[in-house]
Amino acid sequence: MLIKLSLTNHSLLERACPHQRTQQEEHMSIVVAYRDSTSGRDALMLGARLASITADELHVVSVIAPAEDAKGAAGFEARRQKTQDALDDVGALVPGGPSVRVHLVVDPSVPAGLLTAAHDLDARVIVIGTARNSLLSRFSLGSVSNVLLHSADVALALAPDNAREIGPAAPLVRVTVAVGDLGGNRSMFDTATLLAQPQDTPVRLLTFKTVPTLGEDALQRARHTLDTAAIERLPEHLRVTTQVEVAGQVDRAVDQVDWDPGEIALIGSSRLAQTRRTFLGSTAGKLVRTLPIPMIIVPRDGQIRQG
Repeated sequence: MLIKLSLTNHSLLERACPHQRTQQEEHMSIVVAYRDSTSGRDALMLGARLASITADELHVVSVIAPAEDAKGAAGFEARRQKTQDALDDVGALVPGGPSVRVHLVVDPSVPAGLLTAAHDLDARVIVIGTARNSLLSRFSLGSVSNVLLHSADVALALAPDNAREIGPAAPLVRVTVAVGDLGGNRSMFDTATLLAQPQDTPVRLLTFKTVPTLGEDALQRARHTLDTAAIERLPEHLRVTTQVEVAGQVDRAVDQVDWDPGEIALIGSSRLAQTRRTFLGSTAGKLVRTLPIPMIIVPRDGQIRQG
């Protein structure tokens, strides 16, 4: 059972244009899975940027396990107080960003607690911090991330190790959509539009071909798929480019692409996923562990809702 022990509104700033938000939009939110660590601060900063772009409320959620028995009550109270103290300091970490509300949730399962909180708060997305594998210089996903990436019914944003270095008001430089052989699904493009429209951010449609070489005919077909998707599924006024990257392995293909720390990538769930659930296919799973920028995993046939 989910128990909300605390709700604090730091209200750092009023919205710049409150009259533009409808009553329904007021209920949309970004949920940050927070803990007092560098990965927690990475998630917080990425969440603040997304909330600023989409004009959503920012909810910062920490989940702790309940006391196992009466003997553990004292230890639980110490953990609860330490977590609450860290949450009370969150507002000062995002100066100039959106208003922040913090929540301490008690649940035996961190993924379950986060999902329940996301549902209760009508979240567009859950933002999670990641670690960086120092040997491979790639993303390292923890147990909570892995569970959510294969079961969530809310979009998941993964914050890389350097996300805390980019301010909450920093605009997106580009939205890159990883498009498969079939041209992607509608929800991917709806999400890209939602993120790109507020600041007229460029959109890049990118396909990875993990083969040693690709003939000219196959290359032209891949380009045609991207061009068709851009015409049919994105608004005319967006600035869109397309790119096909060929390499024998996903990590090599990723290394060949020009990435900007200020951009974000969208990755769709596998066609094997249940409707409105995340589930990573093999290529998407490799991308998640390889891309050097923030990314959002969109559930199958779902999207970051537009209110």
